[in-house]
Amino acid sequence: MEEQRSIISFYELSEEWQKEAISNLDELAEETFYLEPIEDHNPEEHILWDLSEAMQGEGEIDGFEYNAVITISNNSAMLLSLSENMESAKIKII
Repeated sequence: MEEQRSIISFYELSEEWQKEAISNLDELAEETFYLEPIEDHNPEEHILWDLSEAMQGEGEIDGFEYNAVITISNNSAMLLSLSENMESAKIKII
């Protein structure tokens, strides 16, 4: 399944998500970019994906072309197709 999300700065996060970002990244939270959280998600039940974990790498899997990867676990990852202007990302979990 693929989805598209906006890439946003710390200051575009809601106060609730900003607290989560600070909890996760401490002083680096304000300098990091994030995948915009889905509207009805909250920090108690969902993950705030920050792009500081993204590793650059290009490839194609099942027709999905990606240019970055975030490791989720030993056997899963999030493939990202980041737009040239870094305003959005297409996402595929494998």
